[in-house]
Amino acid sequence: MNWWNKRDWFVVLVGVGLLVMAHDAPAQTEPKQLFLEGDARLACECLLCLAAGPQAPKECQAALMKYYLIQGMNPFQTLVKRRNFLQLCPKK
Repeated sequence: MNWWNKRDWFVVLVGVGLLVMAHDAPAQTEPKQLFLEGDARLACECLLCLAAGPQAPKECQAALMKYYLIQGMNPFQTLVKRRNFLQLCPKK
């Protein structure tokens, strides 16, 4: 063991540690969503469908149904709740 220094052991241990960390790194990152889901998706669809006006295609039915079913106790609360729903669509 005289030919094997403490420094060599240290280099080997650091190298093995780096390999283990590099191997586990992809498992620690969360997969990015490629598509919107849930209410955020419906909110974005609804924005597009509302912009289409009365000629909105039939694919807009689910999003517009969700939008128009949002009701408040008075007209102002209804507007606020519907605006909050539309704001679920991400800006970027």
